[in-house]
Amino acid sequence: MRIKRKHIYTFCLLLCEIVILWVVHQCANPSSPTGGPRDILPPIIVKTVPKNYSVNFNSDKIYLYFDEFVKLKNVSSQVFISPPVEKLPKFKVVGKSVIIQFEEELRDNVTYVIYLRESIVDITEGNPLTDYSFVFSTGNKLDSLSIQGEVINAFGIFPEEDVFVMLYQNNNDTIPLDSLPYLVKPIYVSKTSSNGRFELNNLRGDMYKLFALKDVNSNLLYDLPNEEIAFIDSLIFPIHLEQMPDTTMADTLNVQDTVVADTSENLGMILDSIQSAIPEYPFYSLRMFNEIDSVQKLKSAELTKEKLLSFIFRFPVRQPVVEPIGHHFEEEWKIEELNRNRDTLRFWLLDMDIDSLTFKISDDTLILDTVELPLKMREKKRKLRKAEQSPVNIKYSTNIEGNTLDINKSLVIKYTYPIINYDFTRILFIEQEDTIPVDMYIVDMGINRRSRIDHKWKENTLYTVIITDSVMTDLLNRQNDSINIVFKTRSLEDYGLLIVQVDLLETVNPYIIQLLDEKERVINERIIRQSAQLIFEYLKPGKYFLKAIRDANRNSRWDTGDHLKIIQPEKVFYFNSPIDVRANWEIKEIWEIGTRSTSKNAVN
Repeated sequence: MRIKRKHIYTFCLLLCEIVILWVVHQCANPSSPTGGPRDILPPIIVKTVPKNYSVNFNSDKIYLYFDEFVKLKNVSSQVFISPPVEKLPKFKVVGKSVIIQFEEELRDNVTYVIYLRESIVDITEGNPLTDYSFVFSTGNKLDSLSIQGEVINAFGIFPEEDVFVMLYQNNNDTIPLDSLPYLVKPIYVSKTSSNGRFELNNLRGDMYKLFALKDVNSNLLYDLPNEEIAFIDSLIFPIHLEQMPDTTMADTLNVQDTVVADTSENLGMILDSIQSAIPEYPFYSLRMFNEIDSVQKLKSAELTKEKLLSFIFRFPVRQPVVEPIGHHFEEEWKIEELNRNRDTLRFWLLDMDIDSLTFKISDDTLILDTVELPLKMREKKRKLRKAEQSPVNIKYSTNIEGNTLDINKSLVIKYTYPIINYDFTRILFIEQEDTIPVDMYIVDMGINRRSRIDHKWKENTLYTVIITDSVMTDLLNRQNDSINIVFKTRSLEDYGLLIVQVDLLETVNPYIIQLLDEKERVINERIIRQSAQLIFEYLKPGKYFLKAIRDANRNSRWDTGDHLKIIQPEKVFYFNSPIDVRANWEIKEIWEIGTRSTSKNAVN
């Protein structure tokens, strides 16, 4: 026992010496200071001259004093003034203050709002003073009315950020109200935030026309073809924000004055009566769109490659006619093909000795253009397309993705050029290891650029299609080399099933229902005219979106708006969340499509 106590004593002395030596070493080698926590606070305004919300303003300068040194950032793009002024004021930093100096005389009896947004930041970390507004009046009172709302993209239903929202007074006798954005700058202006929301504050009591504009050249005029616009159909009147009613039940319902049985039915009646008694605060939703000139035009006409003339139109054509001028053909000289979108007409040229032709192009009796086109490739272009001039190896593509074909689809083969001669009896079709007879046939008879094999595929099975050499000859007299197409089908358990009960609140117009993948490509599309149950089968695992278009003009596609004709873009609706489809799962959803476009914020 003595030996153990002695060892313990010696160990304690040694530990004390080690601790003392460590403390001395730390004192002799002090570490560098960390500098404290990083500054994340924005600069604070401690004083303004004159005071914010002042009246009878008669100076040309405004002084903003801060609690720290500041600097300016992107003043020209961040600062704007409502009502607009001809020249942006000069901004100058002096120590911890910012001086705003006007370059023009201000109007009498007008309430001005200077939106600084994020134009002022602290000098150390660049923390911005966010969304500060300085308000003053050149008269003896401040205008105090407001308008609130949002701007969303009409087709994608995402919020439109940083677009101008503009008000025009209904007091112009010489310019029609709907023409004002083209010719006159607005009387009031604001900008949308990242969520598409906007406020127009300190407004005078009057009737206004409300617009939103994606102003490419920042002149507050709707004067460029690539600028986008949104508008409210009718005149609106601003109100005091404090007029917004308190919608809490405690303030709305006097319990002592209401004696009813405590049942869910009676409670529902009470809540309905309360809701109907609350006036709705105006919140304006503007749907931004890019106007499209509705006049049909020929965008281009050219010999795009050997023996192919392409006529590209601005819009889908109705009854296109392209006829040669000054030449009559005794025999057929072309194979005519109109693409799926009906905006591109292709002429596959048969053998002819003519070097060029002049064409008159029209659509539905409307003559669009007259053009002269070469019918043969120049030598330089011919060399560039040497691969297409090869006497063998007809080029083709299929609808197989990643060596896999969906079990519910036919095998489709698309050829670069029309097939002139073919003998599909010479193909071999192998299922796993068994050779079985199948039919391959031309889908687009007369054009001959697509062939198809229909078959009841077995799940999780290997297939091989062998097209032996010289089975086909195309327009360039090329014959195919031996073609081997190998693919596998998926198992039924690899797919998911989606069942959607779509309930339409109004059935005046048909609705286009689209199922989109994560890249917003249309996977499936249906048109319904009343509430219906839609079944989407054979879906690969992944996230999907549901989108609906109210087809007001019944042309089976989405149409944009027309400002001067007071036509709004067709309404678009999104299901309120993405749908996660899993393999071997059945998902059921109920989708009630209402009268207001669902914000895509809910989807994203």
